Amino acid sequence: MDELLANHIAHLFIRAPLVIFNETINQNDSVDSDHFENLQSTNWQHMRFKPPPPGSNIGWRVEFRSMEIQITDFENAAFAVFIVLVTRVILSFGLDFYVPISKVEEGMRRAHTRDAVLREKFWFRRNVFGPRSRGRVSSRPGTPAAGEPEWEEMSVDEIINGQKKGGFPGLVRLVEKYLDSMNVDITTRCEIQRYLDLVSQRASGTTPLLFLMRMVLIV
Repeated sequence: MDELLANHIAHLFIRAPLVIFNETINQNDSVDSDHFENLQSTNWQHMRFKPPPPGSNIGWRVEFRSMEIQITDFENAAFAVFIVLVTRVILSFGLDFYVPISKVEEGMRRAHTRDAVLREKFWFRRNVFGPRSRGRVSSRPGTPAAGEPEWEEMSVDEIINGQKKGGFPGLVRLVEKYLDSMNVDITTRCEIQRYLDLVSQRASGTTPLLFLMRMVLIV
């Protein structure tokens, strides 16, 4: 592994595992990865890499972590459905949301300030339509010219609802484009739209907001 990933793995081992199961203490580490996963899964908070399981053809994965619980069942459903749809958008359109971990960490620091969701800006990719993009979303931002930064600071409103003047279209719009391509029945689409409206209004500040920041930083 490269130096950055090696540093990540090394930092896992500065802490003891938070969970140990009696039935998995005595294992053969050459064929089983449960000992490593006990460290990996209990010490990585917001998103974690999932190495290929031993003896499997499954590749490397990245896991979205659960958000804080919301006040109502509707709110919980809205954010759960939204993040699942975002994963489908990424896979369907072949989008690229890579941001250097140093910028993610900077965003996490900013997220802890009061009213950060409305007052702060966070590093986000300027053009998510990389080489793998299927080219199925209109009004895409142009690829940065040589020498231009690949990332810029955006508000949560801009990340969720989009930028003006032809910038990043916003996660909600990308989800809506994906749903348009799926020919979802009208009843389901109307229910999903209620969820999207809640997420959109929380990001813009038009509806009292609770805990949106972790979901944004995960993406």
